[in-house]
Amino acid sequence: MRQATLLLALALAAAPSAEARERGDVDFPEKLPESPKERRCCGYPLGEYKLSFYWLSYERDYAAEAYDTPVFTIEGWLVGMFPRRFVEELTMEGTAVLADGRVLNYAGRCRYGTGICFQACDRAAFPVGIGVRGRSLVPYRSVAVDPAVVPIGEPLYFPELDGIELPDGTLHDGCVRADDQGGAIRKREIDFFVASYDEFKKIADAIWWRMKVTPHVEEPRCRYLLDTPPSPPSPPPPIARR
Repeated sequence: MRQATLLLALALAAAPSAEARERGDVDFPEKLPESPKERRCCGYPLGEYKLSFYWLSYERDYAAEAYDTPVFTIEGWLVGMFPRRFVEELTMEGTAVLADGRVLNYAGRCRYGTGICFQACDRAAFPVGIGVRGRSLVPYRSVAVDPAVVPIGEPLYFPELDGIELPDGTLHDGCVRADDQGGAIRKREIDFFVASYDEFKKIADAIWWRMKVTPHVEEPRCRYLLDTPPSPPSPPPPIARR
């Protein structure tokens, strides 16, 4: 009790008097400098989602196999004959690069060939494929979502991807965008688009094969993706028969 009383007395003695404050004889500490607001924070987490990957298929990977399976456009034009396993991967992934440099993209179900038809992409507008609603796919940025859960065009932030090294040596900032949807993507699932199967394995290694992400919406650091509008739909170039 005596110690507390002594401390209080010392504090009162050190405090400036009212007269001193009025005369301006008190040296007040300088005001702390204002720090800029942190614009990188904070979005709203949507909870945990299952993460999967999809990628470009390449005809060159199957060049040694028999060309025995036809691929058609949705209008019924024959694109060409291709190896069966290549067509199966193309059907699963949705986009492929042909040996002659053309890019084929999923066009929908049809009554020709395997029942799934494709279209050639305008490579100036869609270098690696077309997402939903005419959006241009971008490796490491585009994801496929269930539009009933995540709106198409919505930027998302994945903390799990922030800072991982990409195959080209750059670091990912965790920002992606809902540019696509998949028939097998339901509810709390997200499909991440990469350029190849080998790149999928490298990124999976970087996240220790933990196929879970926590998407954040309205994240300020990913707002720049709103400034990249989707490419306008354009008619596909004519496909030469093989």
